[in-house]
Amino acid sequence: MKFQLSTIALGVVLACASQLAAAQATGTVTQQGNGNTSFAEQFPGQTPAAMTAAITQIGNNNHVGGPGGTTDGIRQIDATNVSIVVLQNGSDNNAGVTQRGVGGVPTIDFITQIGNANSAKLRLETVSDLYTFINQTGNGNVVDDLQVEAGTGESRLTQNGNGNRIKVFQRGTAYGTPQVTQDGDGNVADVVVDQNPFGGPGIRQTGTRNSASTVQTDSYESGISIDQWGSDNQAAAIQRGENDSIGIDQDGIGNRASAVQYGPCNLAVIGQLGNFNTAIVRQVGQDWVANVSQVGSNNYTNIYQH
Repeated sequence: MKFQLSTIALGVVLACASQLAAAQATGTVTQQGNGNTSFAEQFPGQTPAAMTAAITQIGNNNHVGGPGGTTDGIRQIDATNVSIVVLQNGSDNNAGVTQRGVGGVPTIDFITQIGNANSAKLRLETVSDLYTFINQTGNGNVVDDLQVEAGTGESRLTQNGNGNRIKVFQRGTAYGTPQVTQDGDGNVADVVVDQNPFGGPGIRQTGTRNSASTVQTDSYESGISIDQWGSDNQAAAIQRGENDSIGIDQDGIGNRASAVQYGPCNLAVIGQLGNFNTAIVRQVGQDWVANVSQVGSNNYTNIYQH
């Protein structure tokens, strides 16, 4: 997609030198339309650093920081070879990014919002070698991604439709890879990853008003997969242990599924095809396996392994 931009452009170049090498931070802002605002603040540290930030806003009343209620705009503090790119095309979109002390290897953030009244917040602290991608197309979509002391990893958050919401919290995670895709309207995903190296959930929602929540704490190489098709489905998964695996697949209307694992090497699989089914799996201990398949409507299953 190509845009014909006006001559309204602002380039900001900050440079400082240290005894070892030059540290440089650059920022570029391009805005076309009315009532757009942006904020960028870059602080290269004493070590060699290269920071780049590019903001493009096409439309009216789009904000990177400022009046839209999304604080901080773009900040890059004591980072090395980081890069932020924000594209907003439409009206009343808001984006905010903060990066602080993000180490000596590349950290890349990419936010794209096409539509109206979308909001994206991304905050990184003491993060290195992390690739984060946020893409929103439609109206009224919201992403809130907070990562604290998260190590090498990747987040891919995509929303297509209207009124979808994604909230991600990561802490102390190396090689964590949350991936969330929502297509439709009114879908909600809530992800918590705390001390889960080499893990992370995969969530895909297609339809309307589906809800998925995942919590992974003190885990290692544990994974969660949730796939929802239809409307008003709810899925929840909790893991605390090593080499655990949860898979939930819902296709229909009003299905409910939950899985909890406390301990290593557990496997829980739930498949629901139909409407208003309920499946509950709880595993406490080691090497438990549960496989639930519900086809039809108004079925109920409750498994407790310990």
